[in-house]
Amino acid sequence: MSVNQSLVGFVSDDVKVRSEPETELDFDVVFGEQYPKLVAIGVALTGSVEVANDLAQETMARAHRNWSQVSTADAPNAWLRRVMKNLIVDHFRRQGVEVRTNARVARRRIADNDGSVEQSAVSTMSELLSVLPERQQMAVALRYVDDLSVAEIATVLEVAVGTVKATLWKARRRLERHLRTEADHG
Repeated sequence: MSVNQSLVGFVSDDVKVRSEPETELDFDVVFGEQYPKLVAIGVALTGSVEVANDLAQETMARAHRNWSQVSTADAPNAWLRRVMKNLIVDHFRRQGVEVRTNARVARRRIADNDGSVEQSAVSTMSELLSVLPERQQMAVALRYVDDLSVAEIATVLEVAVGTVKATLWKARRRLERHLRTEADHG
């Protein structure tokens, strides 16, 4: 008697043995859950709701085009964040340092009459993150805007968990120094 034949007796009629997952992820459900989170990450990193929406839409469009692969991946949400991260990096490469600096200056001049609390919060977050290197910006946004765990961030950034911990620690120290300097001169 083979091992397979001996195991047959232990499988009851209630137990279903499947070679495929019970259900494939539904794109509409993932879109509804993840799109707002992608926009939040984008706003924190770019300082612009419009740019964040554009980048989140492009991320979801790419996910839709590759849905057969994305939906069966081990971590589809990490895939989405990795694409969003890459699109943000591409955005800033296209824009260049000069445009980014001009945008920060322009945000400071925005009048406090139209959505001042929200714009102020967006500007503050964006300005704070702008003092950090790219990897630190992304790690901080994923941790404190998207509320991902260190392990989830490691998956998105494709680095070790220890690297994420060190990156977040360095980012917090750098932000602390920046805020202290600003308070001393402000």
